[in-house]
Amino acid sequence: MRPFPGLASLRTTARNSRSEAANSPGKYFSKVRRSLPSLQLYVAFVVLALVAGPIDQFVSSAFLAGAAQSAALGFASCFAALALAVTAAVCRRRVPHRSEWIALLVLALPQWFLIGAGNTSVPALHLGWGTQLLLNLEAPLWLGLLSASGAAGIEVPRAVIAAAIVGMGAVCLSLPADVTVIGWGAAPALFVNALLGVAVVASWVYARPRLAGCPAVCAAAAYLGLSSVGYILYSVLYQQGGLHVAESGLTWATVLPEIATLAVGWVLWFWLLRRLSLAAFSMRMLASDAATLLSGFFVFGLAQWRMDAAFVISCTAVIVALRATPAGEQPLSLGLTIS
Repeated sequence: MRPFPGLASLRTTARNSRSEAANSPGKYFSKVRRSLPSLQLYVAFVVLALVAGPIDQFVSSAFLAGAAQSAALGFASCFAALALAVTAAVCRRRVPHRSEWIALLVLALPQWFLIGAGNTSVPALHLGWGTQLLLNLEAPLWLGLLSASGAAGIEVPRAVIAAAIVGMGAVCLSLPADVTVIGWGAAPALFVNALLGVAVVASWVYARPRLAGCPAVCAAAAYLGLSSVGYILYSVLYQQGGLHVAESGLTWATVLPEIATLAVGWVLWFWLLRRLSLAAFSMRMLASDAATLLSGFFVFGLAQWRMDAAFVISCTAVIVALRATPAGEQPLSLGLTIS
């Protein structure tokens, strides 16, 4: 009787792993340790979570108060792009090549469509903020779907998928019960946003190898310039205020912090995109949400058990995902011995 192909493959993998460990003790597990992120990556990941979480929330609350949201973000992105371009020129960083510009445009295109997800002016994309948050947290699941289909050519550890699911459950603990309610009328918008979520993750897979040699400052400057085009076009087409940002009461005291937040956040984003595995990189939204809960501790203290539990579980899920590697899930490292 012919053996089951999957079991035969598992036997071969386990046999090769045992042979490798017997011939060179410790070599197999040293390969696993080398694939783990360094302390520098951990620090950058935490800083990005803080910048994209509580810092961005605090700055944007003052920046967008009374302003035409898309137009204001468009002009802030444009100024941030100019600031980074000047920084790149002073530091003598090269201009992105044509292939890198194409990769940056692929990254920006899904984001242009997602601008309308939080606005009622585009009913085909509009969803509640709670539903949008959960869809953003599903990036590791979309990445695992692409990996399982073989289209991405990458490996996503099972621990990352499990950590993402547990983290989403933890986030649901901190959300009001009614913010994730979806009626049948919103089903088409949910489907379109899910497809855009897959497109965003696919754009990471496409752009990462093509931006491997592009400095993070230059990539961030070019991407913010492309993003400003999307924001301004959306403001012209859908928002009644158009480009009348000057009449919205914005001052440099509110604009400059937003420009700094955008510049720092996107430089760190592109720096981590090149150095982290995509599976670990996809957990940054959960990390940003956990960091946002820190501001709640200053207001409510430790009396809100749901927020406390959500923070602890989310942080644990992110740490597990950052330390997960495909090599760490091989039969030998799991303690499986198949004869």
